[in-house]
Amino acid sequence: MSEDRAEGDNAEAGQPAGPAESREAEAEAAASEPQRRSTHIDQGAVYAAVGASADPELLRFPPEGSTPYAHEVQLGSGAERFLSASSTLMTWGAQRAVGIRVRDIEHGDGGQYAGVTFDERGTPQPLADAEVQYGPDGEPFVMAGMVVTLHWPDSRTPRRFRVVYTIDEPRRAGFAWGAADGEGVVGEECFTVEHRDDDTVWAAVRGFIWAPEGRFFNGKGKGALKKAMKESRAQVAALVTGVLSAGA
Repeated sequence: MSEDRAEGDNAEAGQPAGPAESREAEAEAAASEPQRRSTHIDQGAVYAAVGASADPELLRFPPEGSTPYAHEVQLGSGAERFLSASSTLMTWGAQRAVGIRVRDIEHGDGGQYAGVTFDERGTPQPLADAEVQYGPDGEPFVMAGMVVTLHWPDSRTPRRFRVVYTIDEPRRAGFAWGAADGEGVVGEECFTVEHRDDDTVWAAVRGFIWAPEGRFFNGKGKGALKKAMKESRAQVAALVTGVLSAGA
């Protein structure tokens, strides 16, 4: 069983304009820029509103010009299923299950973006030194600040992504990453596995994206957005097979 909670209908909306080329233009841009909530933290990424995938109001109030989306699927029930699914997710299992190769993993240092954390109200919190966790095969878990290169099974150009925050709660685990280059669709998405109060276990993805540069207002741009959202849903769906196989 799966559910698409929402999907933005502004797929042809353009990405916010880049830096102005004159002081006058910069002043006009600053005056017209809407106020951002505290969850909207720019950290030198290639898209606006870094960390906004953690905002509870993302689907209603997405970053300007972006297309928001959310999808979830039930994985089963019970604490064992949750532990298995969260471990798979946090060791890139959702991506690898659909043929995406995760390469060139960089952990980052003091000169790079280290990620953000949020409390239950979506308020940014200071990032404490994270303890490295490991999956059953000894592979380290995804950590905030990591930068990776993704290679798809088709011939498209590899993409760089940065992990902007992770979630490590007793009944919820996951991570969010965002585009670290501008080679295609840009934006951010958060993958989670949750053990709910009724004992069911769910995998979910939610995020916001902009069309590739130069394709904001045409059919190709809309198609690129739909393809990106479809691939995100496929990664979540792959956890169903991956978790069941691991428990077999």
